[in-house]
Amino acid sequence: MEKSQKIKILTIISLVIFAVILIFLKVNSIKEVENKIQGKEEKTEIKQISPDEVKKIVPHEIDSILYQYGIKPEWIKNISNAPSPEKPKKEKTKKQDKQSKPVVKQPVQAENLWFTKEVTIPKDIPFAEMNLEIVNLLNGYNLSSTSFEDPKTYNQLFNIYYTSDSAKKVIAKINFIYSDKIKRETADICIVLDNLDSYTHSQLEKLLSTIEKFSVMLPNDINKIDLQTMVMESKKDYLVKAEIGLQDDIAAEFRSDMKEKDWRTKVRTICYEFDKAAGVVLKNPKMQHKMEMELLDEFSKFPVKAYRDTLFTKYNSSEKSNKKITDLFKLILSRAKNGIISQIYVVNFKEEDFQNYLTGLHVIKKRGYKFFTFSDIMKRRAKLEAKEQTQ
Repeated sequence: MEKSQKIKILTIISLVIFAVILIFLKVNSIKEVENKIQGKEEKTEIKQISPDEVKKIVPHEIDSILYQYGIKPEWIKNISNAPSPEKPKKEKTKKQDKQSKPVVKQPVQAENLWFTKEVTIPKDIPFAEMNLEIVNLLNGYNLSSTSFEDPKTYNQLFNIYYTSDSAKKVIAKINFIYSDKIKRETADICIVLDNLDSYTHSQLEKLLSTIEKFSVMLPNDINKIDLQTMVMESKKDYLVKAEIGLQDDIAAEFRSDMKEKDWRTKVRTICYEFDKAAGVVLKNPKMQHKMEMELLDEFSKFPVKAYRDTLFTKYNSSEKSNKKITDLFKLILSRAKNGIISQIYVVNFKEEDFQNYLTGLHVIKKRGYKFFTFSDIMKRRAKLEAKEQTQ
């Protein structure tokens, strides 16, 4: 066999193998797409209720989603579909042509819509996320929507129609209008965990690897030095506790009988040993206010600042399971409603409590609440105070 013929045969064989591979990949690709579509269809549960019930339920459920994002009822306007009466026009006094026929005005046809909503929303609304929730809600009732954005104002118009309607006849509308004049009730929040000495090594390791923003109190038990090391090496935002006591309070870091030279040296030692700390929390149960003021002044000379423990709201709850967390969120919402827009909490969470906290966090975040470490929230407070002083 000639060399050229061998080359031809090898080329043909290669092309055949290549074609078989392409066919195999295409078939698998089609199956994969079909599986995805089937998977989506299985996830989308269509509610089997009458059209009249759908008309009643959907508007209220949309409102419920809006409320979850901190939109107030007064920002939602339900517009009637009835046509507005025309204002009578003043006719000019003019002789009518006898041969001309009088003009008959056709009545204005009202759109036969289930509902029309005009929703005013603040600029900080996570619209894409809220949009997705509304779309998923509509899908559950065999409804779909198309949206149109105004390129100048970024206002959004939602047209809702039956999914099965190829003509996409509009049956309801939602008009989202952005406004700078309204704001949601929100606040800056910092959560500080204060009982790390009750965690196991594996639990603490998992907690410290969490990407959510929070701070921790450094365990001060001398027998928990290994946990201290874990916290400090994790680079997690942490605080150090220091107690002010009387002469007999041996466990207190600062005592009323200490010489000035001694407590000043103690301040320097703490700032040196915990130079990465977000701050030192001074506990003053015996009301040693003079020493407290002296310590605050001394710490102010170092990068590691000291703070009174009254800066923190202590949240202690004997409730179990999710109620302990929902009660905390209710407290946060209540205080924000009363105008407290920067809140710092010290909490004792067991490992289960912390996981419940992480699970429920998205609910309060949707309303516009932001969570920070202690370092970050104090920087925000400082900027706000500086801004107020310049005004």
